[in-house]
Parts: sequence; C-alpha cells; structure tokens
Amino acid sequence: MSKPTRAPRHLPTRLKFGAAASALALASTGCSLIVDFDECAVDGDCGRLDTCSEGICQGPEYVEVTDFIVEDTTWTKDNIYVLKNVILVIQPATLTIEPGTLILGERDSALVSQSGARIEAVGTREEPIVMTSAKPVGQRRAGDWGGLALIGKARVNRDPMFLNIITNEEDAKVGGDDDAWDCGTLNYVRTEFGGGLIDGEKALNGLTLAGCGSETEVDYVQAHFGDDDGIEIFGGTVDLKHAVSSRPQGDAFDLDVGWRGKGQFWIAQLDVNGNEAIEIENRGEEPTAAPQTDPQIYNFTVIGAEDGGGGQRGLIFKAGGLARLSHGIVMGMADAGVLVEGTESGAHVAGGRVVVENTLFYEVSGGVGLFTSDEDAAAEVDETTLTQNFTDAERGNTFGADPGFSAPFDLGAPGLVPSPENTTGVEIPRPPEGFDPTAVYLGALSPGNPAWTEGWTAYPKF
Repeated sequence: MSKPTRAPRHLPTRLKFGAAASALALASTGCSLIVDFDECAVDGDCGRLDTCSEGICQGPEYVEVTDFIVEDTTWTKDNIYVLKNVILVIQPATLTIEPGTLILGERDSALVSQSGARIEAVGTREEPIVMTSAKPVGQRRAGDWGGLALIGKARVNRDPMFLNIITNEEDAKVGGDDDAWDCGTLNYVRTEFGGGLIDGEKALNGLTLAGCGSETEVDYVQAHFGDDDGIEIFGGTVDLKHAVSSRPQGDAFDLDVGWRGKGQFWIAQLDVNGNEAIEIENRGEEPTAAPQTDPQIYNFTVIGAEDGGGGQRGLIFKAGGLARLSHGIVMGMADAGVLVEGTESGAHVAGGRVVVENTLFYEVSGGVGLFTSDEDAAAEVDETTLTQNFTDAERGNTFGADPGFSAPFDLGAPGLVPSPENTTGVEIPRPPEGFDPTAVYLGALSPGNPAWTEGWTAYPKF
C-alpha cells in the first residue's frame, strides 16, 4: 500500500451567525476575512466523514491500495481505503476490517480473498462496513468497480473451476474437498455499484461466495445496484442469512455449481433491468453433475419491477438445480412466479425434489401466473402435472392475497414489512432445525415488528 494522504477538509454543516455576518460586513468594505472552517464544537459541525477533536475537524486519511495483501493486515475506520486494481488476499493471510470502515473501488478494481486466505469483516448495525464506488456521490453508477469475492476449498461440481477475473490459475482456483472450509466472516457489510467489468471483459458480482464452507459466516449483508448479479454462490456449503440484494442489473441471488447451504431472511428487489430474483442452477453444461445444487431457503421476499420489467421471474430452476423454498412472498413478476427450465429440472419437480411451499404469490404474471415451463421441461413431464406440484393444497401456497407492504416498489426507501393478515396463521409451520424457529410467518421481515434492515442498509440512486 502506498503512503496515506490526508482527505480534503469538508465544510462544516453549521456556521455561527456572528462569523458569517462579520465576513459579509468586511467583504462590503473591501476587506477580507479568512474564516477557519475547521473549527468545531461537536462532530455535527464537521463534514460527513470528519470528527471534532480538540476544536478542530479531523478528516480521515485516504490509503491507496495497490499491492496484494500477503500478511495479516487490519483496515481501520479512521482511514478510507481506495482499491486501485484487483486486490488479492494471498494465503495464508487474513484481512481484518473494522466496523465503520469505508472502502472505495476504482474502475477495474475488486477485493478478492484467495482460497486459503480469509477476510474478517465484522461491522455493526450502527457502523456497517461499506464498499462502494470511488466516484463522487451523484456520479456513481452500477459497474463502477468489480465487487467483493471470497474463495474457499469446499466442494463445487466443476473441476477445475477458476474465478474468471484472475489470470493466474493458482490464485483463482475455486473449491476442494473440505465442506467445512472457513472463508472468513461478513457481518453488516454493504457493497454498492459493483459488478463491473475487469479489463473490459470479465465481471464479478456485488458479492461472490465461491467454494466457501460451513465454517464461513455470512450474516447481514447487502449488495446494491450492481451491474451483474447481486449475490452469487458457487458451490460449497456456506449459509447465508439476513441478505438483501437490491436493484441488481442481473439476478438478485444466483445459486449454482453445487451450493448446498441454508438461507433464511432474504430480500430481493428488482428494478426494470433486473432478471430473476432467485435463480437455482446445477451446472449448465452438465445438469447431473455432483454434488448437486440443493439449498434450503426459508423466509424470503422477492419483488419485481413496478412497471413490469420484461422477462422477470420470481424463482427459476434450471440445468438440474434442486431446492426447497418455504415461507416466502413473491410479488410483481411480469413473466412468472416460478419458471422450470430444462428436462432435468422438470423431472426433479415431478419427482418432488424441487419444492416451493407455504409461499404467497401476488400480482404475478397478470394474476396467479404461477408456473411457466419451456418446451424441453414439458417434453418429459406433462405441464399440468408439473403445475400441480406447486398448486396442490398440501403445498400451502397462496395466490392473489395482498401481503400488505407499505412501499414494495420504492427503490430508494422500500417498505417490505408485511401485514399479518395474509402472512401469519396457525397453518404456517415452524421452520425446521437449523433455521430460526420463531419465524412462523411468510416473508423475510416479521409482520408488525421493526425490520432487521433498519440502520445499516442503504439504497442510493447514484
């Protein structure tokens, strides 16, 4: 890393009337007055990133990060870290990031922990860790930088597999034979404006988890307004809880090449350019490859674009992907609430290996519009038979009932706490072992209670 440089001062948000009046009076007489805008009494007198210390506004320092991280390193909140290129954490190093730390990504940059290295990024609700575009507020766009990726040695079903933005195969290798592999910890971490191309041709996502095992902890994370998928999981067994994927320009959650973890409390909010909310795929070129993608996901809320973005689906199963999804809400999908694509996935639905149950569908495909299949999926199994697997009363799915959100399509301040009227009831079972058993309701947020998203998520437009 290069030598830190002091951040530019920010003008105080408040100026005492007497000082301002004196400056104006002297200016009218042809005299000049230098007002020390660094003076302060409290933090609120300083800029957004400054604090008041001994009567002076003290700004953080910019630290340009240009080199790979090859030894244990800590990033602290009193600095702003600027990623200048793809920054790898090289095994066996650990990068520790303190609560409240701000990380800025320039074009062609990303932060990636190599297989065998770790990132320990533990923020708090009051002080989340934020990774965002290095461009000024007001000029930020999806794809301004690459994003965050963790690579591990848990099993994937593609061998060899490499993270495509890294040219050195040793650094980019994904997967192994350790399904407990620990890639590190992400708590209260927000990534924004990622998913950009690296060297003009290869892309990451807002957050990528590749070959991470069950010892990895990912809880309270948000990927916002990326130019590709919001959160993608390549294989492994990592669990993902309290996750928000807002305004991805691809899929909100993309799950493939053998992910077998658990997910609970997921929110996906699409804008008009988004595709699928949750895409579950085994492996495109070999749908029967093992280990198969087969997660369990409970308490999810997925919202499509208000103006009916073309081709949007709530849940899609393709290329042999398996899953059980329950306690969900799917709303506002112009194409389909559920899409099953390909002969392998069609057979899995018919065989009861793809399950969507205890889920509410509202304003989906012009009405109920639950199920759509392509010709390949319907070729092996009658489409009516497939549809019944989702609509049979024993599945507990509900069609056409309003979940009662206050602002589901507000892209800047979504209101996604549902009304209890159609999202609670004695017929809703308790989530099974391994999940929060108190979440006996539909959707990611508890009806009538404060949202777990408050205080640390953000939805900036630019």
